[in-house]
Amino acid sequence: MRLMNPTRRALLGTLSTAALMAVATIPAHAQDELIIVEPARTTMYLNGGIGQNEEQYMHQIAKDWPLRMIFSERKDNEFVADVSLSITDLKGSPYLALSDAGPMTYAMLPPGQYRITARFKGQYETHEVTLDGKTSRDVYFHWKGAKQ
Repeated sequence: MRLMNPTRRALLGTLSTAALMAVATIPAHAQDELIIVEPARTTMYLNGGIGQNEEQYMHQIAKDWPLRMIFSERKDNEFVADVSLSITDLKGSPYLALSDAGPMTYAMLPPGQYRITARFKGQYETHEVTLDGKTSRDVYFHWKGAKQ
């Protein structure tokens, strides 16, 4: 199970602020020089659920996460991992990208509309979701299994 450490998140924010302040103090030497500064998006996430203990833990803390994604396959709804996951806003700006998501991935995202694309064994599934900041959302990705 992986959790992005809040200390790491604070460090990234501090470094981003320092970089922005450094860029703001650079004098312009010519009109044709252009400095573009884009805000960095950091998304805290929790990825796991392998084994009974992890699964129980993730169910216990689920209410604290605005977006919860669950990945499964076949008729028996067996959990799957190694899912390639991408979360963007509807304009395509990235918020989270994982190459080995699942079987359960929770994300801390601000209110807004998002497009979630997951790929497992070469098959893609996409969902659009709106987070209102008040209620959490569960998004289920289910693959029927290998085609024969």
